[in-house]
Amino acid sequence: MWKDPIVQDIRKAGEELAKQANYDLHIFFQNLRNNEKKRNYKIVSRLKEE
Repeated sequence: MWKDPIVQDIRKAGEELAKQANYDLHIFFQNLRNNEKKRNYKIVSRLKEE
């Protein structure tokens, strides 16, 4: 079966981020938000409530 190298890279990066957060989802997203503040673009967005 063919494996997409881009998908593999993304999964590897996600695994590394999860490992840095000790596989804690709260810490994982807090780290993303902290990285977002360091840069001037959004990484995580929320759905608009109607």
